Amino acid sequence: MDYEQDEVPFYEKPEWADVVPIPQDDGPNPLVPIAYRKEYSITMDYFRAISKAQEQSERALELTKIVIELSPSHYTVWHYRQTLLKALNKDLNKELEWTRWMGSEHPKSYQIWHHRQVIVDHLSASFLSTPSSALPTTASTLTMAPIIPYQDLSESQQAAVRDVVQVELDFIAASLTEDSKNYHAWGYRQWVLSHFGNGPWWEQELSYIDDLLTVDIRNNSAWNQRFFVVGMGPKSLTSDVTQREVEYAKAKIERTPNNESPWVYIAGILNKTKRPLSEIQEFCEGLISLPRANFSPYLHSTLLDIYEQEAKEKKTAESVSKAKEEAIMLAEKIDTIRSKYWNWRMNQLKSISVNA
Repeated sequence: MDYEQDEVPFYEKPEWADVVPIPQDDGPNPLVPIAYRKEYSITMDYFRAISKAQEQSERALELTKIVIELSPSHYTVWHYRQTLLKALNKDLNKELEWTRWMGSEHPKSYQIWHHRQVIVDHLSASFLSTPSSALPTTASTLTMAPIIPYQDLSESQQAAVRDVVQVELDFIAASLTEDSKNYHAWGYRQWVLSHFGNGPWWEQELSYIDDLLTVDIRNNSAWNQRFFVVGMGPKSLTSDVTQREVEYAKAKIERTPNNESPWVYIAGILNKTKRPLSEIQEFCEGLISLPRANFSPYLHSTLLDIYEQEAKEKKTAESVSKAKEEAIMLAEKIDTIRSKYWNWRMNQLKSISVNA
């Protein structure tokens, strides 16, 4: 779809003749005035006039579009546009179409992602009380919705919710294909998953994440998303699920032992379920014999944590000795850039009292 502006500037059209533009007031002696482009400066002069008058019209809505396409992160204009959409009872599906185009052009603009969330949030309010065959899509009839209780909806409403969720997840996935670390896209994805309740998309998300990690095992954003789904999703983190995730991370660690993400993930999962890090002690000790793993700082720092905890609990000289060996190896051979930290860790071990 082509969203390019008319070749004739809007302010030269007769329908804008009655508006007196308001110039930006930088004070009598601005120290470092911003050198705006003429087009943007004139456009904002007209926007100030429209917003001061609180005008709610089609031309005001079109003006917000012009400003946003010139400056996609102008949050004041985005908010004014949302007010106009509701006042003018606009079709929100068309707004989503325009937002999709804007998102593809400016994928790092937080305001675009937030605006899309606001629009989808408004649309989803109708799922709470209206049969899906009569779902309104205009702004004036809708309000902001709480989390959608997917399990309590009728079959037809559930089908409608699934369609909305799939459209949004596909849109986000397309953006992540261009930039797999887009923070705003991931944040919006988490909102979509959560907002529509406990639906089938949670399990599907694990498959999506697995595909991403197959392509790039070091995609820390995908690892973070996996923890969000498993550790913060609607389903309980049972013993079986925990063990499945531990084995999943271990398999990834065996492939890339110098990749920090699965190490952080496995520690996070165990901590979330209050299971000791010592559960992976045998696994870690087994990695030492592998040449590609022996010099992994994440392997040896994990062993240091395990041995230190063991020393505090069992108070044995052997555990303290093993922990010191790991700290020395990290400080002198493996992670010398942080040698001061590892030496500090080693000194902390001296305070552990051991049994005679």
